[in-house]
Amino acid sequence: MSTIIKQDLELLPERIMDIAWEVIIQKVTLAKGLAQVNVLVDTGSLRDSIRVERGGEGKNWRQIKLRAGGYITNPKTGRLVDYAIFVEEKHPFLRPAILEAFSDYGRETDANVISKAQPQIETHCWKIWLNEK
Repeated sequence: MSTIIKQDLELLPERIMDIAWEVIIQKVTLAKGLAQVNVLVDTGSLRDSIRVERGGEGKNWRQIKLRAGGYITNPKTGRLVDYAIFVEEKHPFLRPAILEAFSDYGRETDANVISKAQPQIETHCWKIWLNEK
């Protein structure tokens, strides 16, 4: 087996991880929208504070968080939104959104891996077969 093909095949787990990451980003973005629709609204500050945060360092660059509260100021209180956890306890909006958005995660990830990675796998298999001839 040629060295180039072997190196390409070793990259497949990383490619599969990239595909799963794409699905995770889509699902978290959907969960954000669902949470914004389902949260109880008084001033809209809590709804507006719901966001997706991405980032991390080094090998942990694939970090994503669905967050509520923080940087938005409630016009009634003049304070930053610091009550998301209390609203979530009495009238859940984040957890149901996450559960709904990720309900088909496994099925969708499998479908994406098959549709996006299979041509790459088949190409490498052909290269291996041709090199062995």
